[in-house]
Amino acid sequence: MKKIIILLSILFFSCNNDDEIESPIHNPTFNVDLVLKRWKFDQINVNGVQYLYQHQQNCNKDEFTFANQEGQIRQYNELIFVNENCSTNSINMEWKIKNDIISLFFGSQKIIDYKVISVTHNSFVYSFNYDIDNDTIEDHIIMFSVPYE
Repeated sequence: MKKIIILLSILFFSCNNDDEIESPIHNPTFNVDLVLKRWKFDQINVNGVQYLYQHQQNCNKDEFTFANQEGQIRQYNELIFVNENCSTNSINMEWKIKNDIISLFFGSQKIIDYKVISVTHNSFVYSFNYDIDNDTIEDHIIMFSVPYE
């Protein structure tokens, strides 16, 4: 399952012809302030099958942060430990919101859309579609995250 996150992290050159979001935060259907924190991956659901997220043993937890403050305006940062030596893969992108969708951008290129399912102080659940097994059929992914402690 960690492969899913790594694959998402290297999608810099993906193509997407969706219309651009006209403003950075447009009509959110959830409390944006609840998203603005550091999260760790907890569980993952792939096409209806639930798994515990597999963090690298003896490393920090794989994580992501949504920030929106001076010096980090609408920034998304993700850090994944890719092996037992705790080597990392990280990515920094800009986020925009329209309704229940958080779109992540690398420069002007949209990389992915996350559909927010629920967000509270203690839980952030979102979904996206991505062909993780390269069979030309998009898989439905639901990510469950908890605050990083």
